[in-house]
Amino acid sequence: MKIKFNESENSIEIKDGLKKQYLILKIVMILNIVNASIRIFDKGASEYGFIEYIWIVVGVISLVVLFFFLYKMSTSEKISIGEITRVEEKTIFGKKRFALELKNGKKRNLGSCKDQYELAQTRELFTKLGIV
Repeated sequence: MKIKFNESENSIEIKDGLKKQYLILKIVMILNIVNASIRIFDKGASEYGFIEYIWIVVGVISLVVLFFFLYKMSTSEKISIGEITRVEEKTIFGKKRFALELKNGKKRNLGSCKDQYELAQTRELFTKLGIV
């Protein structure tokens, strides 16, 4: 994860490959929804078995996850400082992760820091920018 502050545009630039990862996840969720729809609408309601109920659950979960990826998560690689409302720091499985909450209601995940130096450097950048 590389985060740089661009002083001329008053923005931060993030290079972490998140856009490609989210694109792949969106495609998988769409394929899950299509597959679930085919399995469910292929048979009448009286012919549903255990597998069809599993596909209903998979389809609903994929629909919810796809909604979050489309409307609640951001993959912007260039974010203006004015768009950021706050920085959220959380620990997941022993690794520190940062997320930026934006004014449009979306959240931009920054991933995990590789080591303590990168963690300190990221904290220092956000403190210097005044968004911590």
